[in-house]
Amino acid sequence: MESVTLPITVIIADDHEVTRLGLRGLLQAAPNIELVGEAADGDAAQQLIAQLKPRVAVLDLVMPGTSPADIVLWANEHHPETAVLVLTAHDRDYYLSQMLDAGAAGYLDKNARGEALLDAIRRAACGQILFTQEQRRRAQDWRENVRVVWEGLTLREREVLELLCRGSSNQEIAEHLHIVEKTVEKYVGEILHKLGVASRTEAVLWVLDAGLDKACGMIGKTPR
Repeated sequence: MESVTLPITVIIADDHEVTRLGLRGLLQAAPNIELVGEAADGDAAQQLIAQLKPRVAVLDLVMPGTSPADIVLWANEHHPETAVLVLTAHDRDYYLSQMLDAGAAGYLDKNARGEALLDAIRRAACGQILFTQEQRRRAQDWRENVRVVWEGLTLREREVLELLCRGSSNQEIAEHLHIVEKTVEKYVGEILHKLGVASRTEAVLWVLDAGLDKACGMIGKTPR
């Protein structure tokens, strides 16, 4: 475990002012923790890390600007002295897996008690990685489940799914792939069945939840 220089310097980033206010009050009242900066978006958070080199950065999962995943990757490369904790109200396995893969120090529920966050900050400042065995299992299961479903799609079905994600109609898909519309309907039906969803909209949401929105550029590839 690393030794810690006190106080532990912290920045927070969240696009909701009320959330920042609550975090500010919690951190300012905590012994041996010093809040040194606040940001309302990812770009500003990245700038604060570069300028202030805090021991811990506490980032909201969803906010404008540079994504927390990209900030974590960048911080690990350029400012490894800063541990990044991600707070979320979206406890989805895709986001969990994304943050684990990016190298975050922890992935925490926004609804957890304040003392849990303070404890996480202190532990992260000591160099601890806070992902639980349950979180690691969930991330691994998610990767395997997505991979199984993705690999179950034929190359043509992946092409049709990509066009669905772009909002193309059956007629537009048929014209793009030089097939008849009836064949497109058959492909769409097979895709919905394999994804376990009931509509085109749900198919697109599956892609987003699976983290494959960029994979709709992943035709022929297998997700990590």
